[in-house]
Amino acid sequence: MVPRTDRPAVLAARRQLTPSTYAVRFQLEGPFPTPDPGQFVMVEIPEGGGTFWRRAYSLSAFGQGSEGPWIEMMIKVVGPGTAHWRTAPLGSRGRILGPLGNGFPMDEVTGPVAMVAGGIGLPPLLHAMAGLAPRGVRCDLYLGAATADELIEPEGCARAAAETGGTFVAATDDGSAGEPGLVTAALERRLAAGERYAALWACGPNPMLRAVARLAAGHGLAAWLSLEERMACGVGVCLGCVVPASGGGHLRVCREGPVFPADAIRWEAL
Repeated sequence: MVPRTDRPAVLAARRQLTPSTYAVRFQLEGPFPTPDPGQFVMVEIPEGGGTFWRRAYSLSAFGQGSEGPWIEMMIKVVGPGTAHWRTAPLGSRGRILGPLGNGFPMDEVTGPVAMVAGGIGLPPLLHAMAGLAPRGVRCDLYLGAATADELIEPEGCARAAAETGGTFVAATDDGSAGEPGLVTAALERRLAAGERYAALWACGPNPMLRAVARLAAGHGLAAWLSLEERMACGVGVCLGCVVPASGGGHLRVCREGPVFPADAIRWEAL
């Protein structure tokens, strides 16, 4: 786990992705540790923004520019906290605490990886793919959404997969784009047809992650899954994001996670 820091940040850019989802770039003031793909940050909303607690977001990209470090994230609007940066003027200021948690095992993967994203679970997988591409690790990206309107940047996803030598597969619940049905069903069909992966990495809602864990166990594959839970502190103190552990007790998503090996979680209790 890399050291964390708390830095002032400036809203530098924003673009709409879907009717409910948008992307933002923050310019960070001062040094910021390079986050591992799958780690997250806690973003403070300025006083008067209508919320008290910071909001947790995974990163879709991180870089160093002429003005210092910057981070990008994708945000799905579900309330006033997540809606704040959609309308805040560019140049608005906040604070960002991170990097936090544990990311994907970038140094352990040697063969092709199936990246499985459900909706707003896409960002950490894009971040991971950007890190694996220079190493020659092929990544097939599976992206699911309820409808075509909610598919996040399918053209960009196809490019990201192609940069690793992989393919992009879209699926929608209503069949309005890509393959009809659940994204895990699209993955299952390819595994049944003989597609081979060294590992499955995934981020999305718990029912999707449970299905990925089942597929991994059934095919004898390693799986690393990034959980999405509401967080208050982000550093393991408040215990608001615990999930049941397969060995008994609980795990803190913010501290031991958010990325876990699939067999570490007691899925039937979620």
